[in-house]
Amino acid sequence: MKKIVIALFIMSITCFAILKGSLWYFTQQFVDNQVIQAKSYAQITYKEIKSSFTGSATVSGIKVYIPLLDESIFIESIQFMAPDLITLLTLDNQLKNNELPESLKLIITGAALDLNGNLMKMIDNPDIPPTQLEVFSTLACGDIHRIGSKALNAMGYDSFTSDIVLSYNYDARKKTLVYHLKDSIRDITHLNFSGKLKNVTDLNSFKNNNVKSGPITLEIIDDSYIERKNRFCANQGGRKTNEYIKEHTLQVEEYLLSYGVEPEEGLLSAYKTVLETSGAIRLEADLSNLTGTQELVSFEPNDIIQFVRLKLFVNNKRINEISINIDKEKLVQTATNTEVELETPDEVKKKQAIIIKKYRPVSIANLKNFNGFRVKIKTDKGKQFKGTLKVSNPKIYEIVSRLRSGNISYHVPVKTITKAEVFN
Repeated sequence: MKKIVIALFIMSITCFAILKGSLWYFTQQFVDNQVIQAKSYAQITYKEIKSSFTGSATVSGIKVYIPLLDESIFIESIQFMAPDLITLLTLDNQLKNNELPESLKLIITGAALDLNGNLMKMIDNPDIPPTQLEVFSTLACGDIHRIGSKALNAMGYDSFTSDIVLSYNYDARKKTLVYHLKDSIRDITHLNFSGKLKNVTDLNSFKNNNVKSGPITLEIIDDSYIERKNRFCANQGGRKTNEYIKEHTLQVEEYLLSYGVEPEEGLLSAYKTVLETSGAIRLEADLSNLTGTQELVSFEPNDIIQFVRLKLFVNNKRINEISINIDKEKLVQTATNTEVELETPDEVKKKQAIIIKKYRPVSIANLKNFNGFRVKIKTDKGKQFKGTLKVSNPKIYEIVSRLRSGNISYHVPVKTITKAEVFN
């Protein structure tokens, strides 16, 4: 009897070792196959592989070298988690058969990119004109037109390091898939994106475009980047931080208006609040009605906002005024405008030039020539009016201001006007 017990014990140890070795071998084979498939555009090496009977596998000490960019990305670890061991072992076959496991999770820890590497230096290339988004983000930031490696170094950063978690849960009976992406860029920002997909039966559902979108949520939480950028841009412009924020938000409004985009005052206030508090923004929407809606292209922006039930929260406080008016003709005309700009004595560089319109003082006598323009008017009693100028009576000018509930007109006698500015 004693010999039988010893034999069973030895067999158990042997089976465990064989199973553990098989699991490690399967994981290594899977990882090596991915490395081989990526060989045409990246060289991938790793230090260690660990696997667990709970259905997880971890690869650590990863280096991804991209020859085309002569750039390397270092990753502390990548962990793949299946709901159980059987799912992990049969995952490759399930995917080949277009089957969806009930849940999967991918955890990438410490994916680091050197800000002084070749990739970021390419972004800093002065021959590459700044995009409209880059111009937007650097308004009132002195002579800075792009937040590249130089600016980020000045803010105290030397690398981008991300911790990413991507997961989903699939309900085959309800044909729904709930997904979640969490990306924490250390000392910069946290991003959470989640949602639901409907009418999902297998992987072919995505290939055949049968999947329908459902509710989605996007949350962006600052982690010191806004505060650092505020200080950096304030120093560039020789201002205090609060002065920079005030000037930046003013230029943002004028920048948008120059493109024919007029946001609600609530949106601008929300944007300023985020800058002042280094806070959080959350967007919620329901995309259930979007699939197959051909007439969506003809919708006005505010119609789309209502259509997807868009909600905006800043620091967990809901912003009710999120309407946007867009002059489509002006938007297209301004966005395609280019200029030739002399930048150095020995060469001429073609660069997209963003023309920022501003409120400029005009004489009261000349104001009548700006019929139809946006104006700011101040009267002898200290009252101020802002809106579109309509000149139909030489003695009384009409100022049409837009409110959330509609338009309101103010009739201002010309003789009471003491100061006038025109947005041009």
